[in-house]
Amino acid sequence: MKKEKRESILSAARQMFGRYGIQKTNIDELARMAKVAKATLYNYFGGKDQIYTEVLNREANDRLQQIISVVEQTRSPLDKLRCFIKIKYKQMKDRANIINLPIEGGPYQLLPKIISIREKIFNREIQILRAILEEGIQEGIFYVDNALQSARAIGYALRGFEFSSLLEQDNKSIDDDIDRFYTLICNGLKVGKGGI
Repeated sequence: MKKEKRESILSAARQMFGRYGIQKTNIDELARMAKVAKATLYNYFGGKDQIYTEVLNREANDRLQQIISVVEQTRSPLDKLRCFIKIKYKQMKDRANIINLPIEGGPYQLLPKIISIREKIFNREIQILRAILEEGIQEGIFYVDNALQSARAIGYALRGFEFSSLLEQDNKSIDDDIDRFYTLICNGLKVGKGGI
């Protein structure tokens, strides 16, 4: 019973944070949507900040699991890299993107936790990218002198796309840019001439 209530609260919170943001999510409305008493919210989590942190942690884990699952199902390093970039782009286009919610007018006390969770995601993504690049190096598909630095460069470039997608209403140009980005990376990484 406790687990069901907890899940109900977190599910409702994810929807509300995605729709209204952190500041405008009302705790009374959240309790009503989760079909629990307001006191139950405070009993389980202590307050809205703790609920948001838990939702954010879950979102981070879900995103990483999506990436890992797609990459593990793919055989070639080149296809793994393509899948990684595509799933990251799909995640950043998600309009209910809890990880990238702006901290509108507060709560600034959450900022260190949010930064920490985002960094955890980024570092794990870099590990995944590094493994893909190292596999490609071993198979003679990629030529990279430093897999970690290359993985970080790709990761930072994807962060730039993520930032752009948050600012732009029409993502058509970003769709084209992400395809071009993939082509440029792969042409720069592949051994030999001719590219993809």
